[in-house]
Amino acid sequence: MKYLRSTFFPMLLRVMLVFAGIGYSVAVTAQQATYTYTADPTTHCAPATLSFKNTSTGVATSYQWDFGDGRRVTTTDAQVTYTTPGTYRVKLTATYSTGTSEVWKDITIHATPKPDFTVDQASSCKGYTATFTEYTSNGVLRTWDFGDGSAPVTTSNNYVQHVYSKAGHFDVTVSVANAQGCTETITKYAFIKVELPVLVLADGGTEGCAPFDAMLTATVSGLGNNLVTAYQWAFGDGSMQTTSVPNVRHRYANVGGYDVTLTITTQQGCTATRTFARRVKAGTAPGNISFTVTPAVVSCTGAPVRLLADATNADDYRWDFGDGTTAAGADHDITHQFRANGMLTVRMQAGSNGCYQAAAPVEVQVNGVVARFSWQRSCTNKNEFIFTNTSVTVPGVTYEWDFGDGSTPVSSQHATHIYSQPNSYTVRLTLKDAANNCTTSDFQTLTYFRADFNTGVNTICRGQDISYGVLNVPSQLVGGYSWRFGDGGVVNTTLPDVRKLFANKGTYTDTLIIQYKDASLYCPDTIVKQHHINIIAPVADFAVSGTACTGQPVTLVNNSQPSPNIPLTSWRWQLGGGVTSTAQAPTPLTYTAAGTVRIKLVAIDARNCVDSIEKQVIIQPVPTVRATAPGSKLCEGNSITLTAQTNAAVQWSPPVGLSCTDCAVTQASPTVNSKYYVTATNVQGCSVKDSITLQVVPKVQLAVRTDTTVCVGNSVLLTSSGATHYSWSPADYLTVTNVAAPITTPAGDIVYTVTGSNDGSCPSESKQVKISVRPLPTVNAGRDQSVIVGTPITLQSTYSADVVKWEWTPKDYLDCGTCPTTPALVRKPTTYSLTVTNQYGCIKSDVVDIELICSQDVVFIPNAFSPNGDGQNDIFYVRGKGIQVIKSFRIFNRVGQEVFRRENFNIDDVSFGWNGTFAGKPQPADVYVYLLEAYCDTQDFFQLKGNITLFR
Repeated sequence: MKYLRSTFFPMLLRVMLVFAGIGYSVAVTAQQATYTYTADPTTHCAPATLSFKNTSTGVATSYQWDFGDGRRVTTTDAQVTYTTPGTYRVKLTATYSTGTSEVWKDITIHATPKPDFTVDQASSCKGYTATFTEYTSNGVLRTWDFGDGSAPVTTSNNYVQHVYSKAGHFDVTVSVANAQGCTETITKYAFIKVELPVLVLADGGTEGCAPFDAMLTATVSGLGNNLVTAYQWAFGDGSMQTTSVPNVRHRYANVGGYDVTLTITTQQGCTATRTFARRVKAGTAPGNISFTVTPAVVSCTGAPVRLLADATNADDYRWDFGDGTTAAGADHDITHQFRANGMLTVRMQAGSNGCYQAAAPVEVQVNGVVARFSWQRSCTNKNEFIFTNTSVTVPGVTYEWDFGDGSTPVSSQHATHIYSQPNSYTVRLTLKDAANNCTTSDFQTLTYFRADFNTGVNTICRGQDISYGVLNVPSQLVGGYSWRFGDGGVVNTTLPDVRKLFANKGTYTDTLIIQYKDASLYCPDTIVKQHHINIIAPVADFAVSGTACTGQPVTLVNNSQPSPNIPLTSWRWQLGGGVTSTAQAPTPLTYTAAGTVRIKLVAIDARNCVDSIEKQVIIQPVPTVRATAPGSKLCEGNSITLTAQTNAAVQWSPPVGLSCTDCAVTQASPTVNSKYYVTATNVQGCSVKDSITLQVVPKVQLAVRTDTTVCVGNSVLLTSSGATHYSWSPADYLTVTNVAAPITTPAGDIVYTVTGSNDGSCPSESKQVKISVRPLPTVNAGRDQSVIVGTPITLQSTYSADVVKWEWTPKDYLDCGTCPTTPALVRKPTTYSLTVTNQYGCIKSDVVDIELICSQDVVFIPNAFSPNGDGQNDIFYVRGKGIQVIKSFRIFNRVGQEVFRRENFNIDDVSFGWNGTFAGKPQPADVYVYLLEAYCDTQDFFQLKGNITLFR
């Protein structure tokens, strides 16, 4: 911190301190400006917001903050955001009633890295090693997150390698730190795409009795746009075949179980292989096939019934119970609970290694009620389910619904139920037939879910992928997803995740419609999210200021606009010819050749959102011009021809004195020195200038002093003006003849002629001045005099008859200072000068000296007085003239005792006299002695001593 100054009117003590190379000029006073601040971020990395706390002492009348970048505020505290790196001097000025105090701090805002990176290969259909390169020039530390769940990697190198071993779309993030500790992060969404193929063989067509033709159908997913170009089949029986389509027919001649191996090849050269173990079975039919059902008559649905199969060499059994249900397995002895009543036909197939043979069907009589229901999720209230009882009943049957969520069962025929928590629930409908003593139930499982989707982001830069994911919806229920994006895009897919890239910035409303496989159970879900995605981007734009001309600086105006509340932080210009710039407004560049230049501007904001624009700038040719004239000098009042040698339209300036301002040839008649510019502008708008300077020789404006009179012997200054060169004649009495103001001391009347000129090629001018010479008067101030101080004298002068004025100097002690004769009472030696003036104003002087003589005779002291109060001679005091001061006046009685003393007073002052008393008592009549000390007006000192008689 530095204190610049404190200007206070009271006395201040100033102390100059130096700490760690920082100077503090401190005014030690109770009124001092000072402040503290905090920074966000604390590393002072741009953009940085600084909050200033005013801690000034004293009571200020006002404050002013100067942030060092042209911004100022007058609040007590302040806050400012710096977006551009640099050192800023933040100054606080506090104004007090007695003066001002200032304090400043130099605050450095560091540059924040602008990370960017590339990869040698961004997509693959198999695991691979990706090499990333980061381009921040001043980065010292980089932390990579490869998006696949692996641990972050920190390195000081600008390159790094990473192995991707699983399929997916991976966001890659790098955080770059510079030497100042400033860090910036950039994420490229779905930057790496590893799309490993998934191979599946369709069910069906792979079992039969040998020999038989197997139909193999492959489904390959996970490749995106990387299409399969070849399918290579190994059938497991020693034969192989390659097809370009995903299905193939192959005959298996012998009994056995066969492994099928499929290898695919894609457009990008990826291969994938999968072996499907014992996928094809070829067998021989079992023999002696039959089965029994016990009991043959079932009293109640839901009662257990035994089914026993018999067959030779069978390893698998397939059952159709006639009630709409089936079963399969290797167990030949099973139980079943029928879910329908009436006469039901049961069928069974026995198989051996995929070759099946049917047994004769068996009929079973099933009596009693049948519990059966259907359900559907409400289309309007998605947590409400509607249950419809479709049971086969008899009169007197009761119902009980158990919804599987712990709620109280209900006994209505049909039911609705609202679930509060998403989950899978098993719903049971139980029927009780008391008359026949039968109880039967139907169980079904449903799933309650709240369909939703998310993106993980609300705001994202234009040009970055957004990952949309379906939430909470069991994928096995879904028939398809229809994404209706806010930009009009539609994606129909069976996958729960999609990626979307918005081409334009803005706020978007997205809609997801989910169609379910069983529309009778689930109505479609429509999820609408209003304005939930904000695609941001700055708008890069620039313009050329004026016309871009060859050989002249071309100024580019950056008109880029930021997103709201997100400042632009960096720019990258490509200016043509390999010239680049990172300035907001690049230094004007000069292009040497006419033609077209492609200029590109990339604008990047604080969130690393990017926009760019490229324009073709036409560099126009410039004209030629040369200004000429037959000469560079002309006399005032004349004209000269100016010619512009050019191939374009011209404009002369300034227009003053020109006959035509837009003509190639014009007449110039300037009255003062002038510089004329000619601007040539071609049809493309490019201009060049030339100039020519004309010197104007002004007309002589000769002026001389008026005729004058001078006293003989005196000098006179001859003044002239209005020209550059002067010549005086005749040369008599002149000090010099070639200046504007020579001096002359003429002996008699004379007439001078002066000729003035400004240039030898231009006209001159002459004028005359007459000097009349007058006589001086005569004067005699009188004889010198020596007189006793205090003696009046008369100064008597004699003079010539032409004298009309008298002037004595000094005028001290004179009765008349302007009279030829004057009385005087001179009190100090003086030399008087008398100056006389005659009728022509000529003067003459003479002096007279007056000397003074100091004598004690100028003092009168009485020899007696009578202080009896009759007003006559009551006071004994000193009298006289020519005395400057009485130094002392003392009186002594007969015995030598001092009875009176006065000092330093003027003569003739009765108030300093003796009234005949001592110590307030009248003194007796007697003879007393006095002693006097005095200075004359001449400064001479003398003493007097004598007697004085006091009478009573």
